[in-house]
Amino acid sequence: MLVPYRPDHFAKTYKTHNGPSIWQWLHTPEVVQIMEVASYLRRPAVEALSPYLIAQFGARMRSNSMKQMVGHMVRQVLEQRGYRLDRSNMRIRRPGNIFFSGSAYVAPDYELT
Repeated sequence: MLVPYRPDHFAKTYKTHNGPSIWQWLHTPEVVQIMEVASYLRRPAVEALSPYLIAQFGARMRSNSMKQMVGHMVRQVLEQRGYRLDRSNMRIRRPGNIFFSGSAYVAPDYELT
């Protein structure tokens, strides 16, 4: 069952920019796997999602409000799966990536060292 998204201060963006479709897409097994692999590699999940977001939802994903909402959504998706925040505001330097920074998460059974 898909848990509802809590948009908080992204309510307007969620309503006007097809937020429910993005939320549902973030829960697909392939996308969850991408986020989990990025987390395993101790990289921001949004970094790995960048090319797929553009392919799926188009250039509108480059707007700051959309990127911030996606980051907010990713956090909720991963926390629902037991992940916890490891590091925030990690710089993303990959050429062509739409995100400037993102948060990294760790799996519930992973020991921080």
